[in-house]
Amino acid sequence: MVDPEAEGEVDPNLYPQPKESTHKIRGRYDIIEMICGSVDQELLFVKTFYFFFYAAFGSLFPLMGVYFKQMGMNPGQCGLLIGIRPFVEFLSAPFWGSYADRCKKGKILLLASLSCWILFTLPLGFIQPPATSCLERRNASDYELKVPQVPRILKRSITDSSADELEESFGTFAKSQRFERITRSVRPYAEAGQSPLDVRYASNYNAKIHGSWVSPLFSSIVYRTEDIQKAFFLLILLVIIGEFFAAPAITLADSAVITILGEESDLYGRQRMFGSLGWGLAMFFVGIALDHSTAFPDHPCGPEKEEKNYTICFATFSVLMGAALITATQINFKYDYEEPSATAEAPSD
Repeated sequence: MVDPEAEGEVDPNLYPQPKESTHKIRGRYDIIEMICGSVDQELLFVKTFYFFFYAAFGSLFPLMGVYFKQMGMNPGQCGLLIGIRPFVEFLSAPFWGSYADRCKKGKILLLASLSCWILFTLPLGFIQPPATSCLERRNASDYELKVPQVPRILKRSITDSSADELEESFGTFAKSQRFERITRSVRPYAEAGQSPLDVRYASNYNAKIHGSWVSPLFSSIVYRTEDIQKAFFLLILLVIIGEFFAAPAITLADSAVITILGEESDLYGRQRMFGSLGWGLAMFFVGIALDHSTAFPDHPCGPEKEEKNYTICFATFSVLMGAALITATQINFKYDYEEPSATAEAPSD
């Protein structure tokens, strides 16, 4: 029995010493807590959000330059499509951040910007220039321009009349210039960074007709330069508009996390490191999957050995960003300040 009226110091000899296993268990918990932090329901959603958000980026954006290059775009066009995003973010993020703080609509803007990432990124996988012709290898060193056999689904293709005209010009020219095949049959060796290539090495090449035709480095599809430029302008329009509305996502999320942490803002790194984990894992597994994605259900010329189907990257990005969107619904925005009251009494003299 404990005497509540008793006075004096507590004798530690009356209590048993903790077992050694208790120290071991506590030591393991300290290591887990040091890495992941204490298990907090609110911070668990934050960690999950960072994981999915950056995993979505890692599954697609490191590969966008190669994807645009496979579409026949030159290095300048690829660089502009990728490099213009930071400039748009530089202008849009402060604007949306200020609007969110002023109107206290941070969560709504966060969910809207995450939705824009999906709505404006997924169409990039469906915009491609139409295939004008195909490079067909007749033997080990002989290439010939042919009309595409299969029209691309969801992509503009040449009309039947255009195909007939191209077939006629190819056939007539090939018959009259067969003696030149040996001198222009070997596909040229491409230097590093040189893409796309012209098609003057084709046996039935005609400078007047095929002068503006180019082919990506590892593809048998031939595009018109004019069609590539049209696709480029449409892509850059989508990139600029999409980036303007989607850029504030990570800024708003970071702001909410810092507010949630409060005086423990030094723990931000423990939340953010899960984003790096998601980026690395997504890039690793999607890279392996992309290396084996060589099937094209609607390829107009038949895929080459080095061609890859980037549909898996866009699909993975959409799924992971959708998971980040769902997780973001559980992140709360806290506003500590209140709007000044309009009916506040004037100070007395």
